[in-house]
Amino acid sequence: MNSIKNSTKFDSIVKELASSLFRNKLKEITTTASIDTYQTPYAFSKKGMKKKRKKNIEKQTGYKFVDEALSNDDLKKIKKEIRKEVSDILFDIWVKRSSWGGK
Repeated sequence: MNSIKNSTKFDSIVKELASSLFRNKLKEITTTASIDTYQTPYAFSKKGMKKKRKKNIEKQTGYKFVDEALSNDDLKKIKKEIRKEVSDILFDIWVKRSSWGGK
């Protein structure tokens, strides 16, 4: 029996049978390589895992998450400061330009 397994004829028969099975049975092969990943990091996590993950990050980094919300008054103050800074910059440019004698 060992002589049959070691012969080249046996090898060719096995290869031929394997290739015919491959052609007949496996006409389509699919993989998950072409599937997009999930864009949500907590898509399959259990309830409470988000808090646990935050705690782990806080322990590892030494920093803490801060939940701050801006009120409408804060937004108005920020917008007012930005407008003031931009107007000061534009005024400085206008003054310098007129001192250079530009049009």
